[in-house]
Amino acid sequence: MPGALDGVTVVDFSQLVQGPLATQFLGDMGADVIKIEAPGGEWMRQSWSMANAYEDGVNLTFLTANRNKRSVELDIKDDEQLEVLYDVIADADVFVENLRPGVVDRLGLGYEDLSEINPEVIYCSASGYGEEGPYADRPGQDLIIQGVSGLANLNGRADDPPTPVGLPLNDFYSAAMLAFAAVSALYHREQSGEGQHIKADLLSASVHLQSMEIDTYLNTGEPPERSETGISHPYYQAPFGVYETADGHMTLSLTMPSIVGETLGIDELEEYDTWEAAYEHRDEIKPLIEEVLREKPTDHWIDKLVEHDIWGGPVQTMEEVVDDPQVEVNDMIQTVEHEELGEIELTGVPFRMTETPPDIHEAPPALGNATEDVLREYGYSEEFIEQMQARNRDR
Repeated sequence: MPGALDGVTVVDFSQLVQGPLATQFLGDMGADVIKIEAPGGEWMRQSWSMANAYEDGVNLTFLTANRNKRSVELDIKDDEQLEVLYDVIADADVFVENLRPGVVDRLGLGYEDLSEINPEVIYCSASGYGEEGPYADRPGQDLIIQGVSGLANLNGRADDPPTPVGLPLNDFYSAAMLAFAAVSALYHREQSGEGQHIKADLLSASVHLQSMEIDTYLNTGEPPERSETGISHPYYQAPFGVYETADGHMTLSLTMPSIVGETLGIDELEEYDTWEAAYEHRDEIKPLIEEVLREKPTDHWIDKLVEHDIWGGPVQTMEEVVDDPQVEVNDMIQTVEHEELGEIELTGVPFRMTETPPDIHEAPPALGNATEDVLREYGYSEEFIEQMQARNRDR
């Protein structure tokens, strides 16, 4: 079936996570994503992998953000190859870059440069802090942003140091917002014929992720305070949190403590039958529940929660998650064929569409795997392609 973005061409001039994830979202929806890489490959492909994970020289972290793309190896410091990139951009719908502000302008690839070549282009800039302001020239990376945005101060117990989330949350959220903005701009262009410049940054994404918490503070003046016993949100009432069981851990969410007490046989919770009491006495309530839950295994308690429609669930390991039957039904683990590694497994697309379903139709590309094909599509001769590739191999 066709993808929703069939016929849309995206030029991906980004690296690391934020930009490549945004273009991958567009590729999942059917766009033709042409990933431009310098000789040797982008920084993530060459230089860093989570857990130093490589297989046969392939960076496994690179695979996460680069499926459904074609790789073209160009040295844009070479005037002829910069002209190749201009030719590709002239025919593109979307251009995505995530270099530090000002760098693309020095390369001749700023918005003003490219909108002269292609007035209808949707030009997307992704950065750490935004293109203006006191932090604009600082390096932006997810952990740094978790600190600057205050996100790390929402996690953990009262006496713990700031506790960052154990995944690049801001990268993923900012990438999703950038892809959403690009699709919105494409719709606007259909109505108006106008291209535009989209700017997204990690700090704004992180602040937006905390909208509920920041809005609460702005309108109450009450700063968030982490609980002493591990209530898993500084503004939430008991029993919200993670609890130890006889054989693992489980969660309890937003259920009145008196109802939890009735279900679990904890008479002391009977008096906590309002949300005000559940918040004011949260550090007294949680230990009462913990003591009981430690007595029996997780499955026993989950069965009881399901029976009484109480919000909660098991805390699973990574091994359990990838084998979870609901994850399987949702098709969130998919097998694709990689041209160097053979069969690999990747996480799937987290939504479904009846008429234009997203699809993993291409594994992440080997470096330059589509250089010859793309240059032929744009009318370059075999002699030019051979000479260009020879120059790049020598660099």
